[in-house]
Amino acid sequence: MQRLRETLFTFYALCLGMILLAFAAIKFTLIPAYAYYFVWQSTFIFLLIAIGLSVYFNKSKLFVLLLFPLFFMLCLAFPTTLFTKLSVTAFWHIAPLITALGYFLIYALQERGLFSSFGALRTSIGLVILLIGYMGLKYFSPSLQQALDTPILHVSLQGISKASDFILIIALISLFFIFLISLLFEAQSQKAPFWMLMAQMIPLLFLQESNHFILFCLVASLIAIAALAHDAYRMAYIDTLTAIPARRALEERFLRLGSNYVIAMVDIDFFKKFNDTFGHDIGDDVLKLVAKELSHVKNGGKAYRYGGEEFTILFSGKKKEECIMALEEVRERIFRRGFVIRDKNRPEKATKEIQKATTVKKERLSVSIGVALSAKGKTPQDVIKRADDALYKAKESGRNCLICL
Repeated sequence: MQRLRETLFTFYALCLGMILLAFAAIKFTLIPAYAYYFVWQSTFIFLLIAIGLSVYFNKSKLFVLLLFPLFFMLCLAFPTTLFTKLSVTAFWHIAPLITALGYFLIYALQERGLFSSFGALRTSIGLVILLIGYMGLKYFSPSLQQALDTPILHVSLQGISKASDFILIIALISLFFIFLISLLFEAQSQKAPFWMLMAQMIPLLFLQESNHFILFCLVASLIAIAALAHDAYRMAYIDTLTAIPARRALEERFLRLGSNYVIAMVDIDFFKKFNDTFGHDIGDDVLKLVAKELSHVKNGGKAYRYGGEEFTILFSGKKKEECIMALEEVRERIFRRGFVIRDKNRPEKATKEIQKATTVKKERLSVSIGVALSAKGKTPQDVIKRADDALYKAKESGRNCLICL
């Protein structure tokens, strides 16, 4: 639930905010006509930046999907160079259809990097779809228009949008499919295509004005850049195993610390036993469980993975008593919870009595904590060393305890 709230109020909110801002700019004519020249130039620049970043981070899915707004922008920018004469009717029929189908097919393929045979296949498929789109624009005919405009439902949907029933249905299916699949991923580069497609479908289905389409293409490129930047941040600052901030994030936080803070070093007792006895998979599960408990420490504490089985909890601007009370509470919670190890050979279908008797084993789990307070003339690294000394004394004192220096 906490991860869902964080997602809704971060990347999702950013994407929705950009789309609503663009829509408001159009609705209330916040951008004068002459300023759209700069919008066009900016969109080209940001699309190229987004494509460059997708290449740099080896994201084949975003790379191919960004080719769609770039291609249709080029069609609008050079209507007599790429075509004898670009038909306005052809554009508003072919662009939404090809974009929706392209996003649907490309997103359905698993991400395996750009610089691989699979990446080359994805790029080839994207280029083939765009080639079909180019041929559709170039050889658009009244018969094709009539086929696309043929009502599918008993009640036409053209009252809802300016697009035909068939194009609107394809777009909605693509959006719904991509949204459902994106929920399976944590990386924002996997969630961005839904918002990118949404940004492009609004002008293609409802507005059908070239300047508005370019503005929303700018939004799509910014969404892609934001997703890639967010994923890059997570790779650099978030520990991939425990999903809490890593040591680099702690060192970054030290640069913004005030003069009053408390640092606690936390170490899992007898962690080597879990690895040696039960294997590294169980050891990883122990690390994740402890990290989850530490991330819920009260009184403003922030947990970081320092390295190995060591964690750091930082309190900024808090009193010593408040910090110790929060740390003691989380220590006791971990000890009371323990760690349940289930038998890998247990039967898939077994009664609760059999499972309780033979397939579940609860191991003792505890942490030792060393605490140090900030002092005048001492750097955060000095305070961490004192907290380490306190942690060493806590282990000498029998473990599962807290020592403050």
